[in-house]
Amino acid sequence: MNAAVFINRKLIELQDLAIPVIKPEEVLIKVTASGVCKTDFRIFNGESPSKPPVVLGHEYCGEIVDVGKQVNSFSIGEKVAINPNIHCGYCEYCKAGKINLCENLVALGVTRNGGFEEYSAVPISQVYHLPDDVNFYQAAFAEPLSCCIHGLNLAEIELNDRVAIIGAGSIGLLMLQLVKLKGPKEIIVLEPVAEKRELAMKLGANHAINPMNNNFNEQYWDISNNGVDVVIECVGNAPAVETAFNISKKGGKIIIFGLSDATSKASFYLQKFFHKELTVKNSLLNPFTFQTAVDLLVSGRVNTNLFSIEKIKLEKQGISKIFFTEKDDSVMKYLIIP
Repeated sequence: MNAAVFINRKLIELQDLAIPVIKPEEVLIKVTASGVCKTDFRIFNGESPSKPPVVLGHEYCGEIVDVGKQVNSFSIGEKVAINPNIHCGYCEYCKAGKINLCENLVALGVTRNGGFEEYSAVPISQVYHLPDDVNFYQAAFAEPLSCCIHGLNLAEIELNDRVAIIGAGSIGLLMLQLVKLKGPKEIIVLEPVAEKRELAMKLGANHAINPMNNNFNEQYWDISNNGVDVVIECVGNAPAVETAFNISKKGGKIIIFGLSDATSKASFYLQKFFHKELTVKNSLLNPFTFQTAVDLLVSGRVNTNLFSIEKIKLEKQGISKIFFTEKDDSVMKYLIIP
């Protein structure tokens, strides 16, 4: 079978691997769609850890083609989404219910072969039912959406809050829809790309403004009524994080969600931080949120149909386009279709 194998920094190869032999507690998935995430690019660039050689791809879904001897809750032919994050269950953090902080975490597509292959062996603990009529291209968003739900939960948004979202890529737009479901007073999206600002407005933002404009500060402080209660940063770089600190009102909450590279540092004035009495949290992975993500996608309460998606075949030319050519900023999500 074809598989995109990460070998080392800046080196990923299309290889012909044997179809996995499943264990008694596993199912064999025929992968139908696998999203390419910023984490995949970070791993490829040597900026995030993994265990090469490994098949990348942790945002995937598919159809069951075989089941292990101990599997009785899934059947051949069922459509499923995959939660890639496998916690040990016995470390200090797992026993405290903080499974996203597991000391022995294994992740499909990071430390164990994932979705950039035709067939994937998956423990049944990581498999979630999908309806027969599911759109696989939407179901592939279950993993990133589940991570967004955890970030949203940490934000503790209240009904009268003003919320700012920094970045309107696929993550920012997923977060926007989740925030909208919380019923805040107002949502402001900061995004430099005009097409993404337009899409943010279609998906429920009250305002979408360009943070690169010369009059940004004047425009922002006018529409935000002296700052927002919650800022959710969805970009993953120092300027975005610094902006989050600057645009929050006194007593505000900041969620740093975007994944930065390993060397990024943000700076801010400690005294200004002191006088604002800010609460700052970051969000890691998706503890106990995957089923909710599946339900939101299946019900249509979170919609990815308007996202600019490019479907890429699992072949040498497709893998080269994703990892060895300049990224097209107009594409919100690449989906590898084995």
